[in-house]
Formats: sequence, structure tokens, C-alpha cells
Amino acid sequence: MLKPTSSPELLAVSFIFPPTATPRALQVARLLKHLRLNTILVCADEQDVARDPTIEPEAEAALRNCLRIPFSVKGWRKQAHRVASRFRLPLWNRVPDQYSWWQRRALRAIKEQVQKNERRPDLIVSFGQPMSDHLIGLRLKQIYGVPWLAHFSDPWVDNPFNHYDPLTRRINRSLEHKVIEAADRVVFTSQETVDLVMAKYPAEWRTKVRVLPHSFDPAMNLVGLNEESRTITVRHTGEFYGPRTPKPLVKTLRSIVSEGLLSLDGVCFELIGHTDPVTLTNLGIEDLPQGLVRFRPPVSYQESCSLAAAANGLVIIDAPAAKSVFLPSKLIEYVGVGRPILGITPPGAAANLIKELGGWVADPSSPEAMKTTVVKFLSYLRNASLSGPWGNPEVRSRYEAPVVSKSFEMMLRELLTNQRSLGPP
Repeated sequence: MLKPTSSPELLAVSFIFPPTATPRALQVARLLKHLRLNTILVCADEQDVARDPTIEPEAEAALRNCLRIPFSVKGWRKQAHRVASRFRLPLWNRVPDQYSWWQRRALRAIKEQVQKNERRPDLIVSFGQPMSDHLIGLRLKQIYGVPWLAHFSDPWVDNPFNHYDPLTRRINRSLEHKVIEAADRVVFTSQETVDLVMAKYPAEWRTKVRVLPHSFDPAMNLVGLNEESRTITVRHTGEFYGPRTPKPLVKTLRSIVSEGLLSLDGVCFELIGHTDPVTLTNLGIEDLPQGLVRFRPPVSYQESCSLAAAANGLVIIDAPAAKSVFLPSKLIEYVGVGRPILGITPPGAAANLIKELGGWVADPSSPEAMKTTVVKFLSYLRNASLSGPWGNPEVRSRYEAPVVSKSFEMMLRELLTNQRSLGPP
């Protein structure tokens, strides 16, 4: 039931939203629930996906309305997707992604909602990933002519994990160009992403670009560290896949043990979450002392936060690269938990934040730096006595959800003010 209101109306498009069990669902929900705008969200009711009711359970109640548009992959589409993936066929499910056919359903539902409401939206925001959301935003901008903000959690064409063939890359680059050109505001989660993506566009387009990081919930009630435990527990929460593997950590621990650099008695690295079985092949864990590295199955979002808060330290592991533009939402969750952080990550966004907090960073491509940094980190944990949250408090405060969401709202209201000064569309 829509609530009558005279306040600005925001139409948000995000395929992913709780209770879908993904970091993207969490971040979108957290941004929207703190807004002082009347928000109508269009998201997917996706079948056959993992769900987690502990991810922002109150987020939907903060919306004016939530339209969940069904999405499922069945029959010939599922089989065709398997074939296309196996043979890496150009274009299939990659222009811009496997959710492209959901766009038509979403647009139809939006048009029906606007007609029923007898009021066009005052603002539009689209959240990618997936990038199909931005193509819906582009069409809505063309239809209603109101200000549109396109929020990117990751790069599109420039994402190193998107292994496009030349034809697919060319088409997606054209689509990205159209989106960034037409959007009134373009938002990325790190300055490094801005520099990467916008390098290929006219310099004047930078005036509509803003940086907005992920956020953590400062109100989460977490159980802290058991100070009486003699075990030093370092935890990693989240998936390993593709080039992002625990191999650099395992290799470093093997070197520390074999070279006698530090006693690892009573130390345990717990890796919590799904790990691709291929990743575990030839990892070398059998060469480590028993119990030094343990893999645990996925847990709920709430439990992962509790486990992180109860750890002596936390570790984030990124894929090797010359530079990383990614600012993982998992890292921001670590910031919120307030435990010491070890970053096995290349130079870039994540490394810069960890250093600002006062943490430890090593490039996974440098074995010597890895050994030195891990030894320093573990030595600190053995002697640390924390009376409150770890990390530079001024840095931590920048990532609190109400603070980040307020910045987001200011961006939206600025667009609305600019639109009104120009007159009705």
C-alpha cells in the first residue's frame, strides 16, 4: 500500500535486494533505508538463489513501496547458458549480463506503477551490479526526463574479472558510454575506480562524478573478543573464486614455519565461506601444522559479523594485480567490527584504507613483504590489549551507514535542486 506524501519521490532500480544473500543486497539496502525520501524500489524476486533473512531485515519497511519482479532461469535458457559458458560464446548473457531479459518486465511494472500512482518520479537511481539496472535507468531517463543517478559498485568494461571477447567488449563499451553520458550523476565506490573508468571519457564528464564508499552499521550489537582465550584467531569471511585465493597466505605461512621466523603455536587462521574446490587443489595446507589453517562452511551474515567481532584479527585477501581499484564491502564490514586488519592486497583502494586505519598491508605478489608483514601482524596480536574498537576513529566514522547515506541523499537533493532551477522537464 502506497503512503500518501508530498515529499520527493525516488524511484530506485536494483535487481539485487535482501533477502538475497549477497554483499550487494546489503549495501543497497543500507543506503536506501536511511534516506529521508519516499523511495519506491524495483528489484527482482529471483528464484533458486541463496537467501539470508539476517541481511538488513528492516530495510523493506523503510521503503514507500517495493515492487519485486519475478526472475528465474529455466528450460532452454538454462541449457543455453551452460553451452555459452562452456564454449565462451560472444554476446550470450554478457550484453550487459545474464539479467538483460528482466529489463522488459521491470520497465512494464514501473510504467504500470507510475500510471496507477498518477505521479512520475522526481528522481531515479540505478544500482549496478548488474549493469542491466543501468540500462533500465537509461530508458527511464528517456521516458520521464527527471534527474538520474547511476551508482556503480564495480567497473563495467574495465573490470579485470570480465573477460570479454572483442565483440562483446565493443558492445558493452558502447552501452557504458550511453549510460555515463546520459546520467546526471555517476557514483563510484573509490577514487581509483573513477580514475580507471573515466580515463577514456571527455574530461568535462568528470564534473558529474562522485565517490561514495560502502558503509557499515554502527548500531550492530556484536559480541566481542574472548580475552581469556589463549588462541590467536584470525578470520576471513567471504568467498574465494577465480584469481582470488588463499594461496598467498598459505605460501607465506609455510615460509614462516620452515624458516623459523615466528612460532605459530596457538595461531589459527579460519577461512569462513564458500571456496571453489578447484581453489583447494595443490594449495599446500597439508604441509602446515595441523589446525593452523581451517576452512569453515558459509554462515549467515549476522553470524559472520559475530565471528569477526570475536576474532583477534581479520584478514582480507585480494587477487594479485599491479593496482586494485576495488573497495570490497567485506573490508568495510571489518572496519565496523573494529578488529585489527591484515590486508593481503595490491596497491590501491583497499590497501590505502587499511593503512589509514593503522593496519598491515602486503602485496600478494611480494613474498618477502608478505612474510615480514604477517610476522609483524601476528606479533602485534599476541601483545595487543584493546579497550575499544581498533582503528583510527576518524577514518572509521566516515564509513558509518548514516554518514554515507546522508552524503548519498545530498547528491540526490542536489540533482533535484538543479532540475527545479531549470524548470519542469
